[in-house]
Amino acid sequence: MVSLRIRLIREHNRLYKCWMRFLWRLYGMDAPIVLMVHRFKPSKEECQNAFEMTSASFERLMHYLANEGWHAMTQGELLSGKWARKSFYLTFDDVYDTVYSEALPILQRFDIPFTVFITTDLVDKPGFITQEHLDELQKNPLCMIGGHGRQHVVFRNLSSAEFERQTDDDQPTFAFPYGRIVEVSFQNRRQIRNRGYQMAFSAIEGTLNAKWFTGRYFLPRVNVSERFVKKFTSGKFPRFKDCEGR
Repeated sequence: MVSLRIRLIREHNRLYKCWMRFLWRLYGMDAPIVLMVHRFKPSKEECQNAFEMTSASFERLMHYLANEGWHAMTQGELLSGKWARKSFYLTFDDVYDTVYSEALPILQRFDIPFTVFITTDLVDKPGFITQEHLDELQKNPLCMIGGHGRQHVVFRNLSSAEFERQTDDDQPTFAFPYGRIVEVSFQNRRQIRNRGYQMAFSAIEGTLNAKWFTGRYFLPRVNVSERFVKKFTSGKFPRFKDCEGR
């Protein structure tokens, strides 16, 4: 049986997402956003969930953003907190090796800066980025490295000692694994701030204009999926389910 505490946390998460959905509509489709990408698959038929997409769809999105006058922010612009309308920042979570093999050539062609949020214990695991490719990315001027935990774990349940082991303050930015209120507490956000990070991200959908509500250490992102690309590149306002990761 689900405890009352868990039920309250889930309800908090639901209300929070509803509020973020309203704010996105309020600020409009051209509000500054952070895009969240995970894994590429060879064909749409092989994309089994909202965290998988084809490199062709990713390229179509990058082409659309460039042609429609969207500005690709550098990490410095992102950290400044001064974001213009029609600006975006690109992030990759976990990180799969398809970021190197599929996304990097496209990003170099369009000259788009990006951050890879690395789960360090996944490096060199099957399907994930190799140390060799990660070393190459670190040398690329377009790429910045962010933290995503030593293991991909739920932070809400961590002790203070476990939290310290999961984080590395060498990077300026951090993305919480899973990234919902169900998995991330207010204490976790304070811990990330106190650890020395300059900015941290959730996985809850919304625009950067909601910073006044979310704070600097639980900023919203937009999950990029096949469904999102289809809607966004057609010039239509994405529905909540078009950009929802979970």
